[in-house]
Amino acid sequence: MCASFFRFLAFCLLLSAGFSGCRSATSSDGVSGRPLRVAAASDLEPAFLELGRVFTARTGREVVFSFASSSVLAQQVGQGAPMDLFAAANRELVEQLERGGQIVQGSARPYARGRLVMWTRRGDALPAELPALREGRYQRISLANPEHAPYGQAAVAALRAGGLFDELRPRLVYGENVRQAHQYVATGNANVALGALSLAVAAGEKGHYTVVPDALYPPLVQVLGVIKSGDQAAAGRFAELVLSAAGQEILKKHGFLPPPGT
Repeated sequence: MCASFFRFLAFCLLLSAGFSGCRSATSSDGVSGRPLRVAAASDLEPAFLELGRVFTARTGREVVFSFASSSVLAQQVGQGAPMDLFAAANRELVEQLERGGQIVQGSARPYARGRLVMWTRRGDALPAELPALREGRYQRISLANPEHAPYGQAAVAALRAGGLFDELRPRLVYGENVRQAHQYVATGNANVALGALSLAVAAGEKGHYTVVPDALYPPLVQVLGVIKSGDQAAAGRFAELVLSAAGQEILKKHGFLPPPGT
C-alpha cells in the first residue's frame, strides 16, 4: 500500500512540474492555483517570455512555457499533454489539432509571421546573399530539422529555390529545433545558421544576420489555438494579449511581421 501511495505521489509531482525544458516568465505565480501552461514554438521564446511577464503583471497569473519545435509540441498536445494554449510556427499543425478536437473550434488564429535569416557569430564572415553559402568557409550550415520544424522546412525551400540544396546537402547539420540550429553556430559547431530572425535579434551583438528574401520560401504564418482540455478562459485571455496592439508591438520588436490581413 505504501509503495502504491508513493507511486501516486510521484505521478502528481511529475504533472505539477510540467514538461522538461519549460521556462517561466516569473519566479512565483502570485495567486492560488496553477500557472497557465503554454506550448510555444522555439522561435517565440524571447517574445513570449516578455508577453508572459506582461500577462502576469496584468492578471497575477504565472505563465509557464514549453518551447520546442512546433511538430513535437503538436504531437504532445495531440496525445493529451497538460497544456492550455498552443502557439505554433505554422498554420497546418494547429488546424490539424482543431479538426481532431484537441483545439477549441474557432480559436485558431494567426498572430505573426516569422522570417528566415542567415546568422553568424560576431567577427565571423556573414553571407551577403544565399548563393554565398557556396563559399568554402561555410563548411557546416545549421538549420532546424525539416522533418518536423517549420523553419527547417522554410530553409530547405529557400535553398531549393536558389538551386543550392543538392550542392550544399553534404554541409547541412540539423538541430532538433531552430533554437538548437542557432546554438550550433554560437558554440562554434557550425559556421552559419539558416534560422529565425527573432533569435538573431535576441542574440544582439553576439552575432549578425542577413534576412533571406521572403519570396524564396512559403510564408511562415504562425497560428495559435486554445487547447480544449485546458483552462480555456485564461488561455483565451493570453491569446487576446498576443493579438492586441501591445502584444503585436512586442512581437514586432522581436523580429516578427504582423499576421496576414492586418
